[in-house]
Parts: sequence; C-alpha cells; structure tokens
Amino acid sequence: MSKIIIIGLGPGNPGHITHEAHSYLVSGRPLFFRTLIHPSARYYAAKGKRAGSFDFLYEQGSGFEQVYQKITGRLVKAARRHGTICYAVPGHPSVGEATVERLRRICPPLRIKLRVVEGMSFLEPLLSALKIDLLDGVTVYDALVLDRLKEPSSNHLIIAQVYNRQLASRTKLRLMELYPEDYPVVVVRASGMKKEQVWKTTIYELDRKAAFNHYTTLYLPPSQHCSIGDLKEIMSKLRSENGCPWDKKQTHHSLRQYLIEEAYETVAAIDDGDDIALQEELGDVLLQVVFHSQIAREENRFNFDQVVESIAEKLNRRHPHVFGTDKADNAAQVKVLWEQIKSDERNSQEPSTAISIDHALPALLKAYKMQKRAADAGFDWPCIQGPLEKAREELAELEEAFESNNKKAIEEELGDYLFTIVNIARFLEVNPELALGKTISKFVDRFGYVMQKAEQSGRPVSSFSLEKLDQWWEEAKKNRKMRKYSRNLRQKSE
Repeated sequence: MSKIIIIGLGPGNPGHITHEAHSYLVSGRPLFFRTLIHPSARYYAAKGKRAGSFDFLYEQGSGFEQVYQKITGRLVKAARRHGTICYAVPGHPSVGEATVERLRRICPPLRIKLRVVEGMSFLEPLLSALKIDLLDGVTVYDALVLDRLKEPSSNHLIIAQVYNRQLASRTKLRLMELYPEDYPVVVVRASGMKKEQVWKTTIYELDRKAAFNHYTTLYLPPSQHCSIGDLKEIMSKLRSENGCPWDKKQTHHSLRQYLIEEAYETVAAIDDGDDIALQEELGDVLLQVVFHSQIAREENRFNFDQVVESIAEKLNRRHPHVFGTDKADNAAQVKVLWEQIKSDERNSQEPSTAISIDHALPALLKAYKMQKRAADAGFDWPCIQGPLEKAREELAELEEAFESNNKKAIEEELGDYLFTIVNIARFLEVNPELALGKTISKFVDRFGYVMQKAEQSGRPVSSFSLEKLDQWWEEAKKNRKMRKYSRNLRQKSE
C-alpha cells in the first residue's frame, strides 16, 4: 500500500525540528518540500539527494487552489511510483496547511495511507514573543480569508501569513471596517528565529513599513467593545434568578407595546435626520429583538441565533441575483424577481382563501398591508384613477350621512373614505402610516409654537383671534423650513 509521510518543519529554526521528524528527513526516502522559502526546508534539502520542492508551481502564477491541487496530484503519483514518500511542510501539518487538508480528503479513497509527524507550529514562538497565554482565548485567521472575521474579536486576534505589503494593505482595509483606525497592532516577523523582529503600530499605519514576508504575523489585543454576544449575556443576566424584577416578569405580550413604540421613535429619528437619536433608537429596537429571543430560549422554543439564521437564509433565498445565478440589473427587475419568489413560497405552503393579517397593527398600516396583499392576488384597480374616483364617491356618501345626522352611518362612511385614501397612498407608493406620522409631527411642532407665542403674551390661546393664531401658525411653518434648510447645509458641509 502506498504511503505519504507528512512532516512538520516547525516555525523556521532547524533546532525546533523534532527527533522523529529529523529521522524521516534524513532517511533517504523520496522527499518533497512544499516550499524552500523556509530555513529548515533549505537546511534539509541541501542534505538530501532525493529532495525536491514545489516552488516552481507557485512561480507559474496559478491561483492557490490550482497550485494545491497540482501539488497533491504530484504527491499521489509519486507515492504510487515509490511506495513511500516524505512530504515536508512549514510549521505543524495541521495548522494552516491546505495541501494537508486536501490529502486527508483524497488519499483514503485512493488507498494511500497517511502518516503525520507533528512539528512545532508558528503559534508557540509567537505566543512567547507576545507574552500571552493560549488558554486566555486566542482566535487565529489566515490573512487570505480575513473576510470570515465578522466583528471585532473579544479574544487575542492573530492574523497569519501576511507575506507581502500588498496583502498587508488588504488586511488593513478589512480591519478598518471592524476596528478604529488607531487600534493597536503588533507585527511579529520571524518569531522563534535569530532575526525575530517585533514592532508596534496602528491599523492605519500598518502597511507603511515595507517589511512583510512569509514569516510575518499580526496581533491585535482583545476588543473591549460590546458585541451581540455581550448583549445576549446582559439580557440573560437580567432575566436570571438574581436579575431585574421588572425584566423577569415580562412576556412577549407585555413587551408588544414597547416594540411598537421603539419602532415609531426610530422612524421619528430618521425623519428628523438626527443620527445620534437614530443610533440610540436602533439600539432600543435591537434590545427588543434580544429580549423576545431570550424569553423564547427560556421556553425552549427558539433562540437569537435561530432568528439570525432564519433572516439570513431568507435574504439569501430572496436575492438569487446576488447569491445565485439569476440576473437583475435594476430595481424594477429585482421587484419582479422578489414577487415571484414570494409567490413560489406562498404556493409551497398550505393554500388559503383568506388574507392573513396581523390584527395588532395600527389601523392605517393594517389597511395598507391588506390592500397590498389583495392586489398581489389580482384584486386591484388597473390605475390610480379608480381609487381617486372611489374616494370622491365615498366623500359624497360621507357628506350625505352627515346631513342625515346618522352617527352609525357617519362612522361607517368615514371608515370607507379612509380606507380608500389608504388605497390611493398605495398607488402613490407612500406608506400612509409614515405619512400621517410626519403630519402629526409637523402639527405638534407648529401648535407648540402657537402655544409658546400665546404664553409669551400672558393671555390664553382662546383670547386671540383666528387671524392672529393663523399668523403664528404660518411663522411656525417658515421657521421649520429654515431649520430644515440649515440642517441640510450643515450636513453637506460635513
């Protein structure tokens, strides 16, 4: 049976080679080095008469995946030809060695036996140089796959194989998406070797020094910023036996009002263009999501991670033009694709003859969503002229009910009229709930100004003529426009 002996060469210093590894390296068997850009590899290659390397494959300019495929293919052929061969790789064979991972996948079906001879990895001398304990929590990433890092690490973060300045620049840009640009970085070059170098810098200054090679590693201290995990832990503590009495007694039902309030306050912050308020309100909305998820977790129904997985899966499924093979070059094409996907999802579920709607929604929003779903089912006016004419008809019926002084009829006709106005809003692609909310905010602002002017005069509002109140109302409108204009100028200048 053919056999490949995989040998770890350690981090670079030939003195770190294990006795077992040394015995195989000088055994006289056919010996292949993944690369000779390694002190120990060059040392033993010079001693072996039947030694070779795969550096020439890298020099051909192929992508890494193709290079690794070619290396493992040549090793399989060599093992079948010679029976037993040795394959030496930098560091530990099980740390960051893609060729070893590939050999482990392809060799068993080919009836080729693998023997791994461990070697010291780059981590041991690196941890010594950094003076950190592995058990304190260490996260390791290859610089080439740093996109897998999704948030600042609460562990000691090590980024390996930053082998040139170009890759250092790519790493810098990725890190700046997650950390402040002045976040500290320690660069370690040739750890464990005689020419070991360690220097401190910041993420922004990372690629300023042209001193990167195959032995360069980056270190970032644990982030002190709170993450989703921290928020989940806080909520778990608040709901625990020794937590907050108010938080412990809350249920999904009791929290409903707060979820609605926080959503509306977020909308208000958006309308006001207030980034500070928006940041705070978005945090309050997120708190509600974590709160409800914690309650569900305690009842063994679902948890926050499942909530994330559910929405991530839905986004992937509903964006095949981004994550799949479908094409959509503009928003209109995306909408058509989106509606088709939603239609397919509905058809795959239990058929229903009724329009399902959440009756806890505010009436305007409930009407808006109901009409949209009816339209999706094909029950709709062909153009906006239909609902406009219907609105005129409903207004006439409302006036007729008013003239008859029939309270029940007035309520019914007013509801019909409002329902038709919502339909007009849908045709105009305006959310009536948000539109009305903005109008209410304007009214509060202007009426507050009128009340303020009356208070400054020392007289009650009722003592002023309608003309005077209207004058102040118009002043309030002008003041609001000036504030909006000034805010827009300030944002442009920033």
